This record gives sequence, structure tokens and C-alpha cells, in this order.
Amino acid sequence: MTERTVRSQTGLPRAAYLWASIAATIFLYLRNFVLPGAPIAALGDQMLFFGRAVHILHGKLIYRDVFELVTPGTDLLYAALFKVFGIHAWVMSACTVAVGLTGFLIVTSIAAEMFQGMVTLLPGFLFLIFDFNSASDITHHWYSTLAALASARLLMRGTGPLRSIAAASLCALSVLFTQTQGSFAFIALLAYLVWKKRSESPGKDIWLSPAAFVLSFAAIVSGVLGYYAYMAGPHVILFDLVEFPLKFLSSGNFNSPRTYLQQFPSIHSIGDIYRAVPFVFIYALVPYVYLAGLYQLWSRRGQLRPHVRDPLILLHMVGIALFLAVASGPRFFRLCTVAPPAILVCVWLLNGQLRAVKLSRNLLWIAATAFAIALSIRRQVEWHGVLDLPIGRTAFTHRQEYNQFQWLAQHTHPGDRFFNSTAVSLFLQLETPTLVELINDEDFTRPEQVTAVINWLQQQPAKFIVMYPESDSYSETRSNSARFRRYVAANYQRVQVFPLFESTWYEEVWEPKLTTASSPEAREWNSDSREIRRQLPPQN
Repeated sequence: MTERTVRSQTGLPRAAYLWASIAATIFLYLRNFVLPGAPIAALGDQMLFFGRAVHILHGKLIYRDVFELVTPGTDLLYAALFKVFGIHAWVMSACTVAVGLTGFLIVTSIAAEMFQGMVTLLPGFLFLIFDFNSASDITHHWYSTLAALASARLLMRGTGPLRSIAAASLCALSVLFTQTQGSFAFIALLAYLVWKKRSESPGKDIWLSPAAFVLSFAAIVSGVLGYYAYMAGPHVILFDLVEFPLKFLSSGNFNSPRTYLQQFPSIHSIGDIYRAVPFVFIYALVPYVYLAGLYQLWSRRGQLRPHVRDPLILLHMVGIALFLAVASGPRFFRLCTVAPPAILVCVWLLNGQLRAVKLSRNLLWIAATAFAIALSIRRQVEWHGVLDLPIGRTAFTHRQEYNQFQWLAQHTHPGDRFFNSTAVSLFLQLETPTLVELINDEDFTRPEQVTAVINWLQQQPAKFIVMYPESDSYSETRSNSARFRRYVAANYQRVQVFPLFESTWYEEVWEPKLTTASSPEAREWNSDSREIRRQLPPQN
């Protein structure tokens, strides 16, 4: 048996990669399931994509029947998983584990091209513990980033035509998950491919691999989007994927450059410092580490061998491209989803023999290990409540969310009509057969969408509607949601109020006035709701 068969090219035993993968899986499981096996409710923006996946299974077509502002990859993936495994809560939590583990393996695979020894495993664990764990809302952003990184990983091993076709396929997947991130990654990968071929073999054959890359990419993307353009109409695809994001997605504070650093937690105690560490880590790296990395590449351009230099150049190009794709709305979550290349560059900068560099590297190992243990234990010992919902046994880690789902589960049946909370619709298997799943106070909600929702409610009144407090930007004269709010106020009555997120936010539940307006139960619910609202802090 040769050394080659026992150890990988990084000098690490192959068993080290196996044990590292097992450790990563255990960490992810303990963060997303309450032992022995209750899945923790997968809430957040990911619910929109799981909800649209259910619409697909019910025969609806994305864009034509259901509004979607990104390419359909995430919806189709979740629809396929629900088709195979059923619509269960554990499937959604298992998706989080799978995405985190996939990211860990891709980052570690790229690190194996760059490093020797145990440092090869460091980027993957930093990604898992300080990056993915801080933003484990598995929306389209994560899938697009991981597909782009996998495409870059293929080109690090070579740029021949066949490898270029395979890389183009992964890059096309990136676009089909998120049109902006995937497109920026495509430009970066194509630029690298042209530069690499020109430097390797100047001549007439330099365009073979780039041409194969472009044609394969275009065939896949145009084939998928062409189908939806044919079924829904090219004007609908153009509006949903291009015009709407450009005109309306950044209309409020949520998707504008003003969101940068706004999610940084306030520090008032030692516990707050603990929670702030991942924020410091991500904000310090993205995008500033690329400046330090590019400087090192330039200053050491005569020292680095091509097999080390070229993957680093590609990593910088893809990392910067992914950052530019989210720069218009640099919320902490979005910075996390494009941080994996920055983490790899950071570890490369710390991969030296100077005492200070070694100390920094060791501190990262210690911090990652300590956080992994602390986060795993904390998730298992913190308060949680378990409900048997139509979608399966589900654990909640916030009392307020538990109370809301418990109350709604007691007052609804699967198939009841419901509006304005995709998570509730999905977990309780309620029906929302309308163009959009929610209405808010920003330009994100269009007048024609409000009209479609009101028409649906007039024809088939919802048993319950969830309403949110008016946002800071709400204006009766300027908000497209004003007509919806007036309709609900005229035709529905508030029956319950649920404070959420440590009592800084709340949700109201409304039902049609004619159903239980004069019942003792309704009067009791309204009395409780008023008492809850009096205890809530004023909304800014």
C-alpha cells in the first residue's frame, strides 16, 4: 500500500475528512433537531419557497399562478423533495442539515487545493459555525453561492472543454437559483477561463473552452426559463425577474445599502458579546479580506507557483462577484451567504509560519471548537415546546411562536382558507390559492397583487387573516397595502394578538365579522387581545 492510497494530497489521512464530516453532521443535527428527533420549526424567508413548492405539487405554475421574483430553482428543488418524502416538518430541517454539510464539503474541497495539513479543515468549520449557523435560513442565496463555488472548484483542477461544460452546468444552476448571484458568478468564471487559456496556450484554440462554457450555460438557462416564458408569457418573466427587482425590491430600507451594519446586536452584557462574535467575523471579512488578499497576490506574484496562485485568483474573482450581487442590500444574512470565499481567503492569509499568524490560526480553532460545543448544548437545553401539527411533530424554541401555532392549530382544520403567513399555511396545511402569499406596506406589494387578493377574499373569505403592525414607511395615501388594510378592517374582526420576538413585534389574527362576531368566545378573545396589546411596547 502506497502513501498515496493512505493520505490525500494535503497530507491528511482520509479518515480525518471522514471524522470531520461526521462532526459537522452532528453539529448540524443538534442545531436543527431536538433530541431524539423532533425537527425545529424551519421559519424565516425559506418558508416562502417551501410554500411555493406546495403550490407546484398542487398543480400551479410559478410566475403564471404564483408570483416569484427569483429564478425557479429553489421552488422546484423543494417541490421534488416534498414529492419524494412527503410534506413533513422533518424534511425542511433535514434540508438545512444537507445544505450546511454540502457547504462544508465544498469549502473543504477547495481548501484541499490550497493548504497542507490540519489547516485544510479550518475553513470548513469556520464556515459552518460562524457563517452558516448564523444564517441558516436556506433560501435561494445559499444554493446559488454553493453552485457557483462548486463550478469554481471544477475549474481549479483544469480548464479543458469537458471540465468547462461541467462547470457551466453548475454555474447555470447558480443562475436558476438566483439570477443576480449566478450572473455575476458567470461573468467572473468566464473571465477567469479566458485569462487562463490565454496564459496557458496562446493560439486559435484558446476560445474552445470559453465557447463550450458559454454555450452550455446558455442552453441550460434558456431552456428552463424559455419553458416558463412559453407557459406564463415572456412579459411576465421579464417583469418578475428583471423589472420588479430593479424597480421595487430596493424601495424600502430592507433591500437598500442603508441596511449595512443595522443588524449588529446591541451589547449590554457578556452574553451579548458572545452573540456578537459571528457578526464581527462576517463584517470584518466581507468584502475587506479581498483587498488584503489581492495585495498579497500582487506583492508575492513572483513567489507563488501557478497551481497555488491560479485557484486564489479564481477564488477572489468569484468572491468579489458574489459580494457585488448583494451589495445593493448588504444585510447580515446576505453577507453570510456570500462569505465562504472570504473565509477561504482569510485562512490563506493566516497560513504562514510567523508566531503571530500561528497564534491567530490557533485562536480561530479554539473559538470554533468552543462555539460548536456551546451552540450544540444550548440548543438542546434551551426552552422548547413540541406540537403535533398536520405537517408532523414540530419543536418551537420561542414561546411566542409556540403559542401562536398552538392557538391556530386548535382553531383551524387542514384545508381551511388562510392568508398572510406562509409558515402558518404550510405547517397547518391551510389553503392560500392566490397570486401572492403576503402583503406588506412597501412598494414590494404591487396594486394589482392587492386587487387579486381582495378578489379572492370576496369570492372565498379566509377563515383567518394575519395582520402585522404598520411599518415605519406606512402611509395611508402612499402605501399599496392601504386598500387591503381597509378591506380587512371593514370585513373582519381581530380575535387574537400574539407578541413575537421577545415582545418587540406582534401579529394580529382576524376572522370574518359574520361568523362569530357576537359569540362569547369572540368577546373573550377580543378582551384578551386588548390586554396583550396594552402590554406591548410602542412600535417605532
